[in-house]
Amino acid sequence: MPQRTELSLDDQGRILVPPEIQSRLGLIPGMTLVVEKGDNGDMLLSVRKNKTILVERKGVLIARGKPMKDLVNIARDERDRRNTENMAGIYG
Repeated sequence: MPQRTELSLDDQGRILVPPEIQSRLGLIPGMTLVVEKGDNGDMLLSVRKNKTILVERKGVLIARGKPMKDLVNIARDERDRRNTENMAGIYG
């Protein structure tokens, strides 16, 4: 049987998570909670444990993280996609 906990929003729209729930889930400030709509209309809440780390380099904040796709060929793939679209426009 699923556990049910009611959360509330404060005046600024932030979700308030009771301290005992924070402790049980291992939540710490800076973690990201992801809300998704399930197939049957339920709302699913999950914790994204791998947060993006910001680092400052020469006065600019840079996000460090894992790429979501192959960066080696990304420029070539984008060029090929644009060429295909352009050719379709010319000869299509």
